[in-house]
Amino acid sequence: MDSKITKATQRQSTSKASSNTDRVTTTASPSPALKNTSVRNAYWAHQRGLVSEKHVITYYHLRNYKLLRQRLKTPYAEIDLVFRSPDGLNLLMVEVKTANQTTFYNARISPRQKYRLLGASRFLADHFNCLVEVHWAFVTKNGDVTIIEDVS
Repeated sequence: MDSKITKATQRQSTSKASSNTDRVTTTASPSPALKNTSVRNAYWAHQRGLVSEKHVITYYHLRNYKLLRQRLKTPYAEIDLVFRSPDGLNLLMVEVKTANQTTFYNARISPRQKYRLLGASRFLADHFNCLVEVHWAFVTKNGDVTIIEDVS
């Protein structure tokens, strides 16, 4: 597989947040009803996934991509993020993964996931009548984003 890997590091802010809305955290603590450990773990995994998606959205907005849909359901798979390219001609489909390590990215992508997401990309290409590029975005806990392009 020929893939291009791009890394980005989140810049640290030099000013303090002026209000609660300026802070990175976007969710409250879980309800006391979440006493089951597996439910709690699933809750926090979902929250980390949402924060990771926000980092990736920022990454692509800085490169002039326009977010079209988030968590788009297709007959083949749910697509985390769908962007319109800066020239407006093509689509970009992004699968977001939260990564604890900064290596072994390809091991995190199962053949079944690839198959489903490539089917979803064909569905988008037919539906929008344009080229669709597939990227995988890996986000570390400190907000570093690594993009693997041209997944096939």
